[in-house]
This record gives sequence, structure tokens and C-alpha cells, in this order.
Amino acid sequence: MPDSQENLLVYCLRRMIKPAIRFCLRRSLHVQDVIESVKVVFIEAACDELSLQGQNVNVSRLAAMTGMHRRDVMRIYKADSVDEHPRGLINRVIGQWQQDPKFTTKHGRPRVLSCEGEHNEFSELVQLVSHDLHPGTLLFELERIGAVKKSRAGVRLVVRAYVPKGNAKEGYDMLASDAADLMSAVEENLFEPIVVPNLHAKTEYDNVSVEAIPEIREWLLREGSALHQKARNYLAKYDLDINPDRKTGGGARVVLGTFSLAAEQSDKK
Repeated sequence: MPDSQENLLVYCLRRMIKPAIRFCLRRSLHVQDVIESVKVVFIEAACDELSLQGQNVNVSRLAAMTGMHRRDVMRIYKADSVDEHPRGLINRVIGQWQQDPKFTTKHGRPRVLSCEGEHNEFSELVQLVSHDLHPGTLLFELERIGAVKKSRAGVRLVVRAYVPKGNAKEGYDMLASDAADLMSAVEENLFEPIVVPNLHAKTEYDNVSVEAIPEIREWLLREGSALHQKARNYLAKYDLDINPDRKTGGGARVVLGTFSLAAEQSDKK
């Protein structure tokens, strides 16, 4: 059992990185790959922290923050290889489409949007979410992943949320984002004086009938999707992108994350 604050933090760190190390072992990544990746991420995170504090980023400050040799800091920092591709853009567009009264029917369902010509409803939707990506490019991607269908009437949304299939980079980007949010929620529960804690719940049974797994998977997916639809309906009332007439200031972020896993014990890694 950890007997000091430092030992406790190291204990927590080891517990948190163990799933990542198991991933490495399954995918034939060695300790040298882990060490180099840790160095790169240390530099990325330190750059983020300095920028958030309004501080200038330089090699000396990065070396002091990370404890790394200056030559490693310079090699990684000067390489400037950080991928800044915006994440979650597709889900944000889908969410705006589902919740914004401009793009829904009187029954609250996503409308079929015009998508032809220079000025169209789909372009207006995308521009509300981001100016960084051309609407035509995003429409092509939504079609490619089967999230929308085009017809003479326009483009129709056919999914509730985007779940990447077969795209390892996007899938693990989502995993990393979810893991970061969960860690922040747990840290706040443990160390911040908040009256109402963040939700951190898990339901598990470990002697379930194997034959029932397909039925259980379907139930969890159906009920989980319904929960998120209910949450989106509620949270949309407070989002200033969807309700710009609200008088309070925006900028706060709210996340509700869920996952399900139904598998035989031997399949759990």
C-alpha cells in the first residue's frame, strides 16, 4: 500500500498505464517504442500547459518541466510533428443537426437538408460548427462512413452518432479523448472541493450466461443510445450554439461518457 503522497501518485500512474502496456504487448510494441512515445507526449503536454498559462514555450522551460535532456527536448520540439487534426468534428456536426431547431422538424427529428449550390442548408450547418473544413469535404466523409444518404430532396442523416469502424486512428483518438475526460472527472472528485461530484459509475456481473451475450449487447446498445439522446435533448437547451439567445456566458464543457463490454471471461484482456 502506498505510504506517501509521491508513492501514491506513482502507484496511480502504474495502474493507469497498465492497459496501455497490455495494448503494446498485444500489438508487438516494445519498451523502446513506449519510451519514445512518452517523451513525445511529455513535450506535447508541457507545450499545452505553458500555452494555457500564457507562457512562452522554449527548450529550457520544457526541459525543466519534463526532466528530459535538452537534446531530446530539442529533437522532439523542433520536429514539430504534433498532429493537430480537429477531433470530434463529425459528432459535433451530427449533434448540431439533431438538436438545432433550424435543422429539425417540428417533431424534433433531423430534417433533410439541401446540399447543392454555393449556399445550402448543409453548408450552413457545417459553418456553425467549424470554419476549418470545407462542407463538401465533410459531406463526402459522412457519405463514406454511411452516416448520411443523398437523394434528389437533399441529404438525410441516418445515424444517431458516429462510431468509427475499421479506422484505427479515429477509434483510438476517441479512446484517448474519453480516457482523458474520465481521468479529469475522477481527479476532480478526489481532489477538488465540489458539492455535486462527477458521475463515475460502473455496473458489472461476472457469471452471466454466454448464450445471452448477443441479447445483452443489443439491450445495452439500445438503452445506452436512448440515454444519450435524452442527455442531448436536455443539454441542448443550455448550449449557446443551438440557443444563441440565452443571456448567460458560454464556454463551459459538459461530457457524458458510457461504454459497454459483453464478452466471455477468456476474451477480456
